[in-house]
Amino acid sequence: MTCFRQHSLVLGVLAVLACVVAGQRANAQGNDLTDAARKGDLPRVNALLAAGADVNARGAGGTPLMVASAGGHVEVVGALLAAKANVNARGEGDNTALIIASFGGHTEVVRVLLAAKADVEAVGVNYYTALITASEQGRLDAVRMLLAAKADVSAKQFQGATALILASREGHTEVVRALLSAKADVNTKAGQGATALIAASENGHLEVVRALLAAKADVNAKTLWNNLTALIVASQNGHLEVVRALLAAKADVNVKQYQGYTALMLATQNGHQEVVQLLKSAGATGA
Repeated sequence: MTCFRQHSLVLGVLAVLACVVAGQRANAQGNDLTDAARKGDLPRVNALLAAGADVNARGAGGTPLMVASAGGHVEVVGALLAAKANVNARGEGDNTALIIASFGGHTEVVRVLLAAKADVEAVGVNYYTALITASEQGRLDAVRMLLAAKADVSAKQFQGATALILASREGHTEVVRALLSAKADVNTKAGQGATALIAASENGHLEVVRALLAAKADVNAKTLWNNLTALIVASQNGHLEVVRALLAAKADVNVKQYQGYTALMLATQNGHQEVVQLLKSAGATGA
């Protein structure tokens, strides 16, 4: 009986060791696959897949599909998908391969992922969708592709900003036009009340301002807690041509923010003399 127990114990230990070794081998193959995918090494990726590497193994940067998407390695992405990689797996911050590829502007990867039924509405870190991510980064071709895939143009990230607001803030004129063509709400407000027009005006993006005004942006919209308008922030920052465009669109020249300051007062305080003269010629008073 003792010998039987000892024999069983030995077999059990050997079985456990075999599992451990097999697990280590699988982990090593998975790490190798992730590394090969990151480098865009298609022959090695194919060899590792043929050897049984876990296509959904997780390493630094996420799954092999995620790291290949981040690098724009479209052929590797195709091979991984053919091997049944999970196209909607979540990585750090809940980002998916589609969000990652959209961030990098890897248009062909975005195309392949969408064809593989990637979730176009998946929400990643800070509630960013692929469309919000691509729009903020100015990835026009990716934006167009995502819009064609029916991405929600009204989705908002954690601060309540839409793709249009973020693209406007960053000055991505053609992205703004694409979003407006897709019926983005030109007057929607972020969490603190900023509109796309306020965001663009604050940063001096004249062509974006013109595109938004042409789309009927509310030139006198105010932020929620401090009553800032597009004219106030443009004047405060000395964006002369933006101020000119806003005045031509009938911006209220004497509106006050929460502390009682007008566009003229703030332009004067900051030494923007050309803006001061333009505002006065438009009827601004009380400097």
